Amino acid sequence: MWSHSNLNFQNTSMRSRRLPMTSLMQANEARSAKRHKIETIKDSFSASEAWDRLIGYSKTGYDSITEEDKDFVLKSFGVFDRPATPGRFMIRVRVPGGILSVEQARVLADVAKRFGKDYIDITTRMQIELRYVTIEELPEALALLESVGLTSYQTGVDNFRNIIIDPLDGLAMDNIIPCVPIMNEIQAVFLKNEDWITTMPRKFNIGLSGSLTNRCNIFGQDFALALAQKDGVYGFNLFLGGRVGFLAQDANMFVTPSQAKDVFVAVASLFKTYGFRDNRNKNRLKFLIDAVGMDEFRDAIEKQLGFAMHSSGETLCAAEGGDYYGKIALKDGSFALYAAVPSGVFSGSDLADAAEVAAAQDGALRFTIEQNLIITGIRDESAALESPLFVKYPNRPSPYMANLIACAGTEHCPFGVIPNKPDAIEMGEYLAREVPITDAKMRLYWSACIKGCGIHGAGDLGFVGCKTPHNGVTVLGVDIFIGGTLSGEGGEGHLLLKGIVLEHAREYVAELMRQYRDQRIGKESLEKFIARLQVRYSNHAIGFLMRWNRLMRLQNTPDGMFSFNLKKHGGSHREIDEIFEFGTKIIHGITGTNPYDTDEPLAEEKKSYRHKAPELSEYAHILEKMVEPSPLKRSEVFTQIVVELKNLSSDQ
Repeated sequence: MWSHSNLNFQNTSMRSRRLPMTSLMQANEARSAKRHKIETIKDSFSASEAWDRLIGYSKTGYDSITEEDKDFVLKSFGVFDRPATPGRFMIRVRVPGGILSVEQARVLADVAKRFGKDYIDITTRMQIELRYVTIEELPEALALLESVGLTSYQTGVDNFRNIIIDPLDGLAMDNIIPCVPIMNEIQAVFLKNEDWITTMPRKFNIGLSGSLTNRCNIFGQDFALALAQKDGVYGFNLFLGGRVGFLAQDANMFVTPSQAKDVFVAVASLFKTYGFRDNRNKNRLKFLIDAVGMDEFRDAIEKQLGFAMHSSGETLCAAEGGDYYGKIALKDGSFALYAAVPSGVFSGSDLADAAEVAAAQDGALRFTIEQNLIITGIRDESAALESPLFVKYPNRPSPYMANLIACAGTEHCPFGVIPNKPDAIEMGEYLAREVPITDAKMRLYWSACIKGCGIHGAGDLGFVGCKTPHNGVTVLGVDIFIGGTLSGEGGEGHLLLKGIVLEHAREYVAELMRQYRDQRIGKESLEKFIARLQVRYSNHAIGFLMRWNRLMRLQNTPDGMFSFNLKKHGGSHREIDEIFEFGTKIIHGITGTNPYDTDEPLAEEKKSYRHKAPELSEYAHILEKMVEPSPLKRSEVFTQIVVELKNLSSDQ
């Protein structure tokens, strides 16, 4: 239980020094010379009038909708026109904290079946997207949702998006502060309030976690309250400015549950007043904070509040994040059962099945940021697992499918570069066949474009759709990232391989998975294995092994493959040293001998280069430069070798 007993957290008077807003005003003025055209639309925006227009369009038909309303206004109500499905809309349904009652699930399932071709997407914000709804059907579909307390209001454009919390909030053994009451307080501030409907400079993501385990990507939010402790008191540390590619920064502020709503209002008001409204690619809260500095922004929060806040405590929500498949024991003696839903591709019929499982055990449904489903309150596990839901969506799936995220691709999103969801599922199935692993955890996150809705930067491996040249033509591809984390102790992933042909990507990843399978310690997760690997090797070296071993496998030359040496502690991360190590391994693997007639070619003058194996003839010049004793003559960086390999093989 959290307690206020050891500290006086009453609203204290402001510190004596003046807390000016000068920096915020100056930053805003510097970016106010030109306002984006969207701001003109927002200035004339009236939520009630726009809603009336939406209802009117249902009577006059799709062709009567103005381009301005299709492109922006209707999105304020979570209604999205999709060019890929002309005349049919996507509805983004707000599911606060990802929590659905049985009644809500049944109605949502019915709406999907009646109006949305029985299709549902579970999103990375723990909410639902319905598709294929016509403008004529919209009023009835939305009314049905509203009848059970669900809404699509403010789930698009410049609004406060669905609030995410730990999907096991209030239930899990490691949940210290239940956040549902706080979430409801914060949501009541802005939801359906005209002062806050599409009045922000840009979208604003909110996350709350009162648990020790980070199951909700808490550090990737604009506004995040993460479980913390200060002088024996449980509360939250405030983190601000997270977005795709950047984790939120520590604001050095300890917040008690009773202060959470007021702190949120203060931050939101500052962003609304001083946030930038020119370049929409640089309008998120992060850019305002970067412009003035976190210390100045913290001072402005205190001035907005009218009292001083305590400095941050010890962040406790820093454990390895993500979903855990199987079952989890809950505080009340029941269990939570995970249903793995690869890439969040679901249906109304599936949701109806889930509602029946929950109803039979007096439980509820909860969505996760990894697009999976949890049924809570389970007391008869066997009966639940025999249901159609768990037959279709395994409770204990392949590790490649359990923590798989993919946002909408080209089929449903105008920004998507690749199909994405099918690609993610196909890779997961391929890896499960080619490199089977048990008792493992790996997070493979896919974004169909650089906008990053699949939070690729937080994955152990992240994938971003792109176009790439191949054999003289432009084809679909991915950029592959490595080393992302959901923990506040880590950071965003870094580029590993660029412009990989989409249909080849699974083969590259399989090479890394083989290293993980063969060299993991116990039940080590992929996240921890990669962290250990990156201590020893640079990302360029890791990427090269994937390229080289794939090439040798395609050419049926298994002796030419090599493995990482993780028995040595630490590494120089100097590519020139890694190149020599790898070259020596490759030559020894094929010839059975070292490249020189001494075991220490670097300690003496160059000895005779002696390998003549015919298997290496095609790559002899590359390998000779890799093991050249003189650093002045040796290949210096892996990109030089990759270019030469591409010149030799069209598969690179």
